[in-house]
Amino acid sequence: MRIERGTLGYFITFLILGGVLGSALGTLVVKLAPSLAAVNANLTGALALNLEIVSFGIKVTLASLAGMVLGIVIFLRV
Repeated sequence: MRIERGTLGYFITFLILGGVLGSALGTLVVKLAPSLAAVNANLTGALALNLEIVSFGIKVTLASLAGMVLGIVIFLRV
């Protein structure tokens, strides 16, 4: 599937959902098997945005990157 003008929103949605689900699954894996703690190690520093009313932070881990890649693969297959 080609990424066309109308599908950019879906692509970004799959990318974000893949990252969130990958991060959640990474946390679950680390709780079940603590020896796999490298899956949840931070790959970047804290990426944060504070707007006085709302604060937003992103933690990029190996699990979230794997989830993003899986989200892209699923998007391209659908």
